[in-house]
Amino acid sequence: MTQVRIWLFVCLMCLWGGSALVPARAQNSVLIQTLEDGERLHTIQPGETLYGLTRLYGVTAEAICAANPGLSAQNFKAGTVILIPKPTEEPAKTEEQPAQEAASEKPVGIAGSNCREMHRVKSKETLFSIAQKYGVTLEELRAANPETLQPGYELKKKDVLCIPYHREPTKAVKVEEKAPSNEELFRQVRGEERGLSTIRVGVVLPLKEQTPLAARTLDFYRGLLMAVDSMKHTGLNFEIYTFDAGTTAEDINRVLQRPIFPQLDIVFGPVDPTQIKAVSKVSEQWKIPMVVPFYSKSEEVFTNPYLFVLNAPDTIQYVEAERLFKASFQGRNIVMVDTGEKTDGFVSYLKKDFPSLRYTKLPVDENTLISRLDENKENVIVLSSADLKSLNIFMPVMRNVVQSRPELKLKLFGYPEWLTYSGSLVEDYCVADTYIYSSFFTDYASPAFTDFSNRFLKNFNTEMLRGTPRMGVYGYDCGLFFFKGLSRHGKNFSVQANEVQHLQHKFRMQRVSTWGGMFNRTMQLVRYMPNHQIEIHQL
Repeated sequence: MTQVRIWLFVCLMCLWGGSALVPARAQNSVLIQTLEDGERLHTIQPGETLYGLTRLYGVTAEAICAANPGLSAQNFKAGTVILIPKPTEEPAKTEEQPAQEAASEKPVGIAGSNCREMHRVKSKETLFSIAQKYGVTLEELRAANPETLQPGYELKKKDVLCIPYHREPTKAVKVEEKAPSNEELFRQVRGEERGLSTIRVGVVLPLKEQTPLAARTLDFYRGLLMAVDSMKHTGLNFEIYTFDAGTTAEDINRVLQRPIFPQLDIVFGPVDPTQIKAVSKVSEQWKIPMVVPFYSKSEEVFTNPYLFVLNAPDTIQYVEAERLFKASFQGRNIVMVDTGEKTDGFVSYLKKDFPSLRYTKLPVDENTLISRLDENKENVIVLSSADLKSLNIFMPVMRNVVQSRPELKLKLFGYPEWLTYSGSLVEDYCVADTYIYSSFFTDYASPAFTDFSNRFLKNFNTEMLRGTPRMGVYGYDCGLFFFKGLSRHGKNFSVQANEVQHLQHKFRMQRVSTWGGMFNRTMQLVRYMPNHQIEIHQL
């Protein structure tokens, strides 16, 4: 079953560039698809409701919500693919019954009979006249006196007839319960969301290894502890359980056998892919939110709804970067500079959406570059690779063109790796009016970063490791985001908006499917402006 779901999602990712909860127009092949064990994939159609699906498939709302932890009244929309579990009952049927019988019992007449009274026939009376006299129908009178139905029957004087009770004609009416709205039904199934006043935090990282990776994870852990300290000032309580992940499967199994593990409210780590898989199984079994801060290629995210992958795969980052590029530079003159190095994956997305790219190659002189520019439009220059060597070759040419031809509106578009380059290049970024796409940004000159750095040094008697991004700040931002979510909404916080004032990383978590986990899809453009100011552009 797990393999089928992963295969399906990989296919969807290929078709729609990594979009989650894919639109209906792309879903024709999976409107209803039967999987193993009687499960089905269903594409929600316009006008459908959760209640309607329970009647259609003969499953309870609780079962559908359990199979799709990411499903809510807010995202129950046409085009969303959801998992329908195996039916446990027959679809409900509408019952019919007489309305009058449901309201009262049948009245009882003389001596327990159905006769209201007895009538002795007089001269010249007929069945019809007697029925009219008592306000009953001829059919009712005959039915109460079966002998009148015999062939050749003749009414005679002094005959005694049973006069029945008159009943108004009854119609069969449908007895149906009022269908609850999505909001009502989800509220009933999910129950009230209660925030946590005490959070049990598990940290599973390779903290004892003497490696560069262990040093980075140690800084992340320290930043996480600083987030705990900040949240304590809001009245929140914590229990911190720190486990060294070691390096092997046996090491992680010993951690998972600890009695406290099933009682945790959230787990951060580990780093190793094999260990991530082992912890993910326990996370899914005990419904424990699990945060993967470093590894981006975890397949478990497709089946574990409690998994949060903070570093999205490259394909998702390219999709988000291209979305920003398109929104910011549509209608501009785009110039691609072929560096001769390995082409960055983002370029293929750019070529698809901007087929009228103009090209040139490195090394390029000023006149050749100018010949590719448009005097009547803004010009955006994109290098085909992010390597430092190519950037160093191109920047002097770019600087000279900007200074000699200021009327040409020039901008430079760059890659996340460029944020790790320093020195004179930062000045060149400003001259070139450079936009760099990235999922994070640290303003090292800001008072907030300076204050954090000083507190980090005071708390741990050491400075943060240098590098981009800063792991200590990453751990701090990560902790604030998840701790605030847990304190406000409990373990179901993942479907809630959770705005947190961040120093470096912002998190925009989006599910891969209603039954899967979440990727962080945050993307922004960091703009180095000619006036030496820095702007952050987001959609």
